[in-house]
Amino acid sequence: MGKPTKVNVRGKTRWVINIRKDGKRYRKFFDTFPDAKKFDEYEWAHEKAKKEPAGDKTILSVARDEYLKAYDKENYNKFKKKQKGYLTTEERVNKFLRWFGENRLVSEVTEKDYHEYLESSKWAFKTKQGYASAVRIFMAWCGKQKYGTNKNDWYIKDNESLKLVQKKVFFKLPGILQVEEAKSLLRAMPDKYKPAMAIALFTGIRPEGELSLLKYSDIQFGERIGLKAEITKTGYERWIVPPPNLWKWLPKRTTGLVMPSYSGFNQARRRASRRAYGRKNNGRRGGGGVEGFNYPANGARHSFASYGYWHLGFETALDIMGHMSSETFLKNYKNNRVDTKLSKSYFSITPK
Repeated sequence: MGKPTKVNVRGKTRWVINIRKDGKRYRKFFDTFPDAKKFDEYEWAHEKAKKEPAGDKTILSVARDEYLKAYDKENYNKFKKKQKGYLTTEERVNKFLRWFGENRLVSEVTEKDYHEYLESSKWAFKTKQGYASAVRIFMAWCGKQKYGTNKNDWYIKDNESLKLVQKKVFFKLPGILQVEEAKSLLRAMPDKYKPAMAIALFTGIRPEGELSLLKYSDIQFGERIGLKAEITKTGYERWIVPPPNLWKWLPKRTTGLVMPSYSGFNQARRRASRRAYGRKNNGRRGGGGVEGFNYPANGARHSFASYGYWHLGFETALDIMGHMSSETFLKNYKNNRVDTKLSKSYFSITPK
C-alpha cells in the first residue's frame, strides 16, 4: 500500500494515498493522517471490483452492466425507444446470472454450467436455443474484453460441444379399436346405449356435447343425421350421411335423447370393454370375471377417422367428422395401419 503524503488542497491540508491497479492510477484523499493510515487498499480494491471491470477478476454483474451499455450504444436510435432485442437480451442474460450468481467471477463460468443452466428449465427446444445463444454471445463478449474467459471458447464454430442437440420426438398415432374389438364392444353394451355407441363408432361424432345432445327427432332415418349449430364444437350446423350399416343399429324413434346419460354411457362403455370377448381374466379385480381390452382415448372417433379414410374417402370422412383442418386429419389417419379390406369389415359390423 502507498504511504500517506501530506498535500495542500485549496488552502487546506489533506493526506493522499496513490494507488496503482490494473495499470491505472488512483488517488484517495483523507482529512487526517490517522484516517489515511486506517485505509485498507485490499478491501477498497475488492469493493471497486464490484463496480467496475477488473480484468480476470471481473464480477459477472459488472460485466453484464458493461455489456448492456455496449449493446445499447451499438444499437442506439434516437428516434426509437429501446427495442425488443435489447429487452430480450437483458432479460436472458439476467436470468442466467440469477441462476449462476451475479457476484461470482466471469472466469468461474464453465461449459458444464452452460449446459446445466439450459437443462434447469422445461423450455421448448426453440426457446432453449434463444437462451443458449444469449449466454454464448455474452460470454464471448466478456472474452473480447479480457474479463477472465476466452472468447473462442464460446463460439460454436470453435467449440461444437456448445451446440444443442434436439431430442428425437416420436409421433404416435391416435389409438383405435380393432374390428373385432369394435364388434365385441357393441354386443357387450347395454341396449339403451347401443345406438349412441354405434353412432360414435360409425360417424365419429364427438360423444360429449354433440352426441350427448343429439335427439332422435334430429335423425332422418335411413337418410341423414342433423347436428344443430348450437351443439357442434365449431358452431356450424352439420348434416351427416352415415355408412349404411349404422341404420341397422338405430331404432325408428322420434322422441328422446339418443344418449340418455353421458356419464352413464361412459360407465357402460368401460364395463363393456372389460366384458368384450368373454375370456377369463384369472380373477383380475374389477374385470367382471372376464378379460376385455383397453379402450383408447377418443377411441370411437379416431377409429371412424382411420377406417373412414380408406372406406369412405378423405373428403367424406373429413366432412362427417366436422374437422376444420385437413392437415391434422391427413397427418393422423392417412397411413397404412389399416387398409381398404379392414375398413370394409369395420363398416360391415351389424347386429346379429
